[in-house]
Order: sequence, then C-alpha cells, then structure tokens
Amino acid sequence: MREKDFVEQNKENWSRFERLISGEVKSNPDELSELYNQITSDLSYARTYYNKRSIRVYLNQLAKTVYLGLYKHRRGRWKSFASFWTDSLPLALYRARKELNVSLLFFLASMMIGVLSSVHEPDFAQVILGERYVNMTEDNIKNGEPMAVYESSGEIDMFFSITYNNLLVAFRTYILGAFFGVGTLIILLYNGIMVGTFQYFFIERSLFQESFLTIWMHGALEISAIVIAGGAGLTIGRGILFPGTLPRLQSFQIGARRSIKIMLGLIPVFMVAAFIEGFFTRLTELPDFFRAAFIILCFAFIALYFWWYPWRKFHNANVLPYDTDQLIPELEQPLDIRILRKTREIFTASFVVFRKLFFKLLIAAVGLSFLYTAVFWALGGSQETDKIAFDSFSLYNLYQFHSYNRFPQIFFPNLILVSAVLWLSFLAFKKSMADKLGDRLAVNFTLFLKIAFIVALFELTLLSGNALAASLGIIAIPFLSFWMTVSAIEGSSLPKAFSRMLALLNGTKRHIFITFASLALISVLLIFLLDSPFTWFYVEIIQWNIEADAYIKQQLAMLSLLFINQLGLALVIPLILSGQIMEYFSAVEAREAEELAERVMQIGVKRSAYGMERE
Repeated sequence: MREKDFVEQNKENWSRFERLISGEVKSNPDELSELYNQITSDLSYARTYYNKRSIRVYLNQLAKTVYLGLYKHRRGRWKSFASFWTDSLPLALYRARKELNVSLLFFLASMMIGVLSSVHEPDFAQVILGERYVNMTEDNIKNGEPMAVYESSGEIDMFFSITYNNLLVAFRTYILGAFFGVGTLIILLYNGIMVGTFQYFFIERSLFQESFLTIWMHGALEISAIVIAGGAGLTIGRGILFPGTLPRLQSFQIGARRSIKIMLGLIPVFMVAAFIEGFFTRLTELPDFFRAAFIILCFAFIALYFWWYPWRKFHNANVLPYDTDQLIPELEQPLDIRILRKTREIFTASFVVFRKLFFKLLIAAVGLSFLYTAVFWALGGSQETDKIAFDSFSLYNLYQFHSYNRFPQIFFPNLILVSAVLWLSFLAFKKSMADKLGDRLAVNFTLFLKIAFIVALFELTLLSGNALAASLGIIAIPFLSFWMTVSAIEGSSLPKAFSRMLALLNGTKRHIFITFASLALISVLLIFLLDSPFTWFYVEIIQWNIEADAYIKQQLAMLSLLFINQLGLALVIPLILSGQIMEYFSAVEAREAEELAERVMQIGVKRSAYGMERE
C-alpha cells in the first residue's frame, strides 16, 4: 500500500485518538482501548513498510503518549528521595540489625580493652595515639587549654579534611568486610581501642567532663557512623560466609546492595559530624548544659533512626530476608534488555550481563593488562618503576597511574587501554545480545575512535593537573559513558548522540549517577579484592623463588602489582558499562514506549486469535 493511501485510510482514527488523549472529547475505556490497539497495529505496519518516513515517527509518538501519561504520575524525585529515608534505608537497617548489634557490641568491647590497657600500662597511650600527639596534648594541658587541638586549623579547612578522613575510615571499615568480615572487625577493634585510650587519657588527668563535652560534640555522630559502617561491612561478610539456601554469589549481591544503602545513608551523618567538629567543637566556652544536651540529642537521633525506627516499622510486618526481585536470574534465563527498569533492577541486570560475559572479558583483560605493563616498562624502565608506590587498600594505587605529573609518558597507554576495554565490552555485548539488538550497535573502528575521543576528554581533565578540573571529570564519568553508549548503540555521531542523550534524560526520571555510584562502589570492592594483602603475600612468595638480586626482585614485584592493578580496572569497566547500557534501554522505553506498544499489540493479536472481542 502506498503511504498516501495508508494515511487516508487511517487518519480519522488517528485524529480521534489524539482528541481523546488530549481531553478535547470525552472517552470511554472500550473506545480508547480499541483505538490504541489500532494505533499500535498501524505503527507495526509503518515500521515494516515506512520505517524511515515521518508517518512512523508520528504513530510512535501517539503510541507512547498513553504510556508517558502513566509514567509521569510515578513518584517524583523528591518523593523518591523521601522514600529512601523513610522506607528503603530503614528496611535495609532492619534486615542488617544483627550485624549492626554485633558491630556495636564489638566496638564497645574494644573501647573497654583500650581503657583497661591504659590502666595497666602507663605508656599504652603513646603506642596507640602516637608520641607526638600525646606530647602536644600534654603541653596544651599545662597551658590550660586541653582541647586546643580543635582550634589549630581554620574552620573550613578542618571541615573538608575531617569529612575526607571520616569517609575514608568508614569506607575501609565497610569494604574490608569482603574478607569474610574479619577486616571490618580489625578496623573496629583498632578504632575502639583508640577511642577508649583517648578518653581514658583525659580521665587519668581529671579532665573527664571537659573532654567528654568537647570530644563527643562531634563524636556522637562520627563514632556512631563508624560503628554503623562496621555493620554494613559485616553485612557483606555474612553474605559471603552464610549464604543459606541461596548461591553464594546471589547472597553476596544481596548483602552488597543492602550495605550500599546503609553507606549512602551515612554520608550526610559524616558531613554533619565534620561540620560540628570544624565549627562548633572549638567553642569550649559554651555552657556545659547546652553541650551535654546537644550530645544527648545526637545519640538519641542515632539510636532512634538507625535502631529503633527500623524495628518499630518492620518488626510486625513479616519482612522476608530479601526481596525476590533482588535475585540475579540464572545465566540460562534470557535477559530482556528493552524493558523499563528501576535503579535496583538495573543493578541486578548489570550483574547478569557481567556474568554472561565474564570469561570472555577476563581473557581480554589479562591480555590488555599484560600489554600495558610491558609498555609501561618499555617507556620508562626501572626509573619509572621506582616511582610506583603501593599502599594497602587505597584508591591511590590505581589513581597514581593517571597522575600525569608523576607518569607523564603513560597518557596514551591509558587512553588506549581504557578505550580498548570499552570497545571489547561493546563487542562482547553485541555478540551476546545479537538476537535482541538486530542491526544496532555496530562495533567497528569508527566506534573505537568515538570511544577514544570521550575517554580522552576525561583523561585531559586529569592531565590538566587542576584539582577542580579533575573533580569535574570524575563527576562527569556517568554522563560521558552514557553519551558513549547512546552513540554506540544508535550508531550516531557524537554531537547527535549528545543531543539524543539530553533528550533521553529529560523528563524520563533516569538516575544514571545513582546507578553509576552503586556499581562503582562494588567495582572498588572488586579492585580491593584483587589488590589485597593476600595478593601481596603471593607476590612475595614468587620473589622468594626467583634467583636474582634484591633490586630485580623489587622491580618484578612492582610490575606484578601494576599488572594486577590494571587487571582490576579492566574487569570493572565492563560492569559499569553494563549499567549504562541497561540505563539506555530503560530511558528509551521511558521516552518512546516501543516495547510497551509491542506488548499491547500482542494482546490484540491474541484476542483476535481466540475469537474474543474483549478480555
């Protein structure tokens, strides 16, 4: 049928449907349903015979209007934000209540160890707190200013440095839970002993009241948050050690998601604690009554929100240990990539994709990491290898290879490594989902150039050496990767893909930054698992069995750790990219409702097949 005849034949129905959905005329459900089925049927015909004509776009717009009318009534951003604090986080806390209680009791016991050790060993404080800090505090006490340490820096500088330090301690406490919970317990033990020793140090000098009212002004929130982070770390450890009836990977994934919610909930607590320490703890001249009342309020808030409120809300609700939609589907189960997903569903779907492609990606990651290590040595030799500095459980291990003040010669190796990993990830995804992608996602050299251009934009922010530019580059990663995904799947130019990205994100309520942050946190965990003391131990064993002088052994050890570090990066990039791919298809469905239109059309086909006029 010619397009003109097709339009003449159906334009009355289309016009009637437009008036119905716009509210110009009154409608009844039967008429609206019948017209909608007709629209989707016409859309299917137009896609087949007039796919590149404007009539297909027009009908697609009509079909998606009903869906978007429903979708826009979903919870808005502020309601979703409020729901996190009133429902999602309390539920995660309730399910992790045993781990939180264990963390609290263990921390209190560690504090008692610190106190008792200080009682029986006079020099214990110098061992735990450091001789320099003890001597400085002793001098402050002699000068009549025992809390002068809190006035030694400017308010703003102190706020930022304390926030960073507290988040770092909490993150380590949490992330070390991946080592079967043992790492978390060690951090809690150390911090508990330190707090107990610190407090007894002032008690011994008859300064309990002043020290308590000063230290716990911020410590009520800060220390409590570290204890809760310990509970989050134990949640991961429990998921690994005690999977119950679930496969261990399923149990780990559920524990990881639950613990991530808890850690996200702690970020504002740490920021408020740092703000108090930076601006108010130094105000020792405030009346003791107000300081004591403030400390009690802080402890009350922690106890009520993080312990009592979750119990009060859910203890009679027959809460299951986990939601069934949190489970990762079996590998054999087909994954529908075109449906609309919530953020938590994208988190799960990303793991499904990553599992399907893991062994292919592992082979590519090993090869690329080995090549990167060889190029690093070839460009700088032993002089550059001597600059490598590895620290246990620190993101600096990875970041240093993108610090171009330190290693200026590896800009292009970094660019090629990251671009190659992304290109190979798209290729693996294309092969795995070929039946669903059709002719979309053309993985060719042009795509590699597009990827390299976007990666170069990010690397240039690091190359600039400007802290603000580097920070903006890191913040922009989810948007850069989403831009790349749009261009790759739709085969469009980068300028066109950028406009398309803005259109997909506008009004569809997609939270790509939240998806990125969740998967990035798990990615950091995986990198730490590779770059752990256990890995260092095996590297040392290899050193012992090599017949060479100490310097050569040291060089080989550094290159081995470099290889492992880049291997971790090459493995987690596909996981994050999987999340962006799932976000893309969700955004497309939210905006265009193509998959919904097809499902509705299938309903109409089934009704006709069964000879039914109505369901």
